[in-house]
Amino acid sequence: MRKSLAGLLIGLLFPLTAWAFPVDVEIQSKGVSVIASSSYLSNIATVTLANEGIERALCRATFVNGPERPPESRIRLDPGEHTVVTQAFSRHINRVRVAISCEPDAPAET
Repeated sequence: MRKSLAGLLIGLLFPLTAWAFPVDVEIQSKGVSVIASSSYLSNIATVTLANEGIERALCRATFVNGPERPPESRIRLDPGEHTVVTQAFSRHINRVRVAISCEPDAPAET
């Protein structure tokens, strides 16, 4: 009886692993010190960006998931600032690739 109950529990938990998908992050930072970490929740991919440098950074993040048109997000990060960039997808997700490019933000002209 216990073996069948344990088998049933494992069988019920196994489909939950099918929702997991990898989030690959490729970051190119030109002259700024920005780090990134990724995660997911249901059909939403998230990337946490942190500016560890002394300059303000302008970053662009592009989320790619198969045939959907990849949306681009633009983010400005002050020194020491952290932010989370998210993207929800309407289709089934097998893998998400996130391309991030960062460069120093030019000061606004007055």
